[in-house]
Amino acid sequence: MNTRDIVRKAWQMTQVHLKKLIWYGAIPAFFSIVVSSAYLIYQYNAFRHSSLFNEDAGDSMVGNIESIWHFITGHVGLSIALGIIGLLFFLGYVLLTPILRGALIEAVNRIHEYKAIDGSVEVGVRRFFPVFEFGLISGAFSITTLFTESSFILRWWGENVFFFALPILLFIAIIGFVVSFLFTYAEYYIVLHNQRLMKAIMNSVILVIANLRKTILVLILMLLIGARIILNVILVLLIPMFIIGSTTFLATVVWWKIGLAIAGVVGLALILVAAYLFGLFHVFAATVWVLTFNLLAEKSQTIIQDEDLGTIEEKKD
Repeated sequence: MNTRDIVRKAWQMTQVHLKKLIWYGAIPAFFSIVVSSAYLIYQYNAFRHSSLFNEDAGDSMVGNIESIWHFITGHVGLSIALGIIGLLFFLGYVLLTPILRGALIEAVNRIHEYKAIDGSVEVGVRRFFPVFEFGLISGAFSITTLFTESSFILRWWGENVFFFALPILLFIAIIGFVVSFLFTYAEYYIVLHNQRLMKAIMNSVILVIANLRKTILVLILMLLIGARIILNVILVLLIPMFIIGSTTFLATVVWWKIGLAIAGVVGLALILVAAYLFGLFHVFAATVWVLTFNLLAEKSQTIIQDEDLGTIEEKKD
């Protein structure tokens, strides 16, 4: 099976079994979009009120805190409701994401083995803690973490300190990329082989190094589905910008409650559409990786040679 075969089979499996698998990808995507949108809104406001764009940053920050406190004391019931909703979203993001991620990997693997996917969610629940721990470790090397650290340095210590620290940040980014590359298969060892976190990481490093050429081709597969990442970035950026812009505009031309309601309905519709698209691509990406992992890790069942992943021209009959 070469690279094109993996992508083609993964897409066929995604199309045929999408109705059964879409929820495993769409629900985490929904929570991820909401959390990411809130994060971007926070970063936007943090930069807008920082000393980079506002000389009275300290007074502005105090004013924002006072405004929030006045809103809470003046709308106690609404504040409690928003707090509960925020807590539910946070718990959904933290708890459901690793559970459904494990369930998706297990379900795709069972489909690949022509088995029923019943019980995949149970496997996701059983693998929750190691998958959650792996998410914390891999998240420490993510672009979001690096961006948060960079923006904190830029806002609080200024441009001079930021440019001084930029080489260090770039070095950390390179290290993070290498580490993430070596940890590529750890999650699949955890879910499919029921291995503990450290053993899964060690086996992933060994599998990557032992199949370096093949793993580089897997990285090319990631580039092939890079449209998913670009789509994520574009939609996640546009959703909060649209909500803020439409709410501000409508509030200036009509009654602010009507404007807020319209913006909320349209924003929710966009989030649901984006969640479906993200879920579709998450299912496809998981299918690609499960097929690739089985090819590389299950050598006792499938003999792997370089030409199997398209490194040389396919043999002719």
